[in-house]
Amino acid sequence: MKKSLLFVVGIILIFSMVMPVAAQETFNPDTEKDTIPYSELEAKFGPVPKLDTKVSIGSILKNNANEFWLMLAEGMKKAANDFNASIDIQATRTETDTAGQLSIAETMIQNKYNALVLSPLTNDNLNPAVQVAKSDGIPIINCNCEYIADCDTFVGGLQIEIGHKAADYIAEKIGGKGKVAIIEGVPGTFTSIQRVAGFSERIAQYPDIEVVASQPADYEVEKGMNVASNILTTTPDLAAFYCCNDNMALGAVEALRAANLLGKVVVVGVDGTGDAYKSIKAGELTATVDQFPEKNGYAAVEVAIRILGGQKLPKVVSTPIEVVDANNMAEFGK
Repeated sequence: MKKSLLFVVGIILIFSMVMPVAAQETFNPDTEKDTIPYSELEAKFGPVPKLDTKVSIGSILKNNANEFWLMLAEGMKKAANDFNASIDIQATRTETDTAGQLSIAETMIQNKYNALVLSPLTNDNLNPAVQVAKSDGIPIINCNCEYIADCDTFVGGLQIEIGHKAADYIAEKIGGKGKVAIIEGVPGTFTSIQRVAGFSERIAQYPDIEVVASQPADYEVEKGMNVASNILTTTPDLAAFYCCNDNMALGAVEALRAANLLGKVVVVGVDGTGDAYKSIKAGELTATVDQFPEKNGYAAVEVAIRILGGQKLPKVVSTPIEVVDANNMAEFGK
């Protein structure tokens, strides 16, 4: 069984390498027109269907160490419990192990889950396994952030909007002028590209703000600290850091602490992790663009149940995004 599956996956992989995949070129969650906010799902499609039998869901996330993905997994587990489903959640150790994530997917397909909820490391690394699952009639729910072109429904925040919100917030905090640096995620990934693009296009609307650096740090705390330290060495009069996740933002906070600049430079992260909120409460991190990962995870499993119950949902179900700082934290129960 395993040998035959690997043979099929291999054939599909070879085919995908020599033939263009049109869907990959046309689908983008950030620009997709067939979209509905998660908050409007029940009003348009009714309550979540009650299935006759308990269903099983397989889920693959990007990372089993990053707090964002742990929080998202908790939301998935809660939804599975609420909707009488079982869920198997697995992940790679790092956000660069594309081969390892594909291997997990190939093994997971053999377990014949009723639906798969996938968060790929890149836009295409899970495609061979996805095509096998689709040929078996297994619904694919694409959960935040890189996209799967052939998914049934993408569930997550719009990444370019994250960049827009961060840019407007930083511009307001620094009075519309000053030097700003961007700390990117994993180079070449959809998430990092879109978050940086959204920030760059919106910050360009503020003529007195200069982006002096844009460097990757792979979504890791230590790399974020090192990149931030290097930027501060060359630009000691920096006004703000925009970091594409909270881990790197917390690294930037440590770099500022070491340079005796803590509290003097605005630092905005992305994700809304617990550690980010602790840092905001301590007066260190300025803000996080919260994607509410627990809500995102819950929504992804709910969408899976709706699809299994026969509902035909839009291609994208967008989940909430908000800039949260010390001033509005209480509004979101933080």
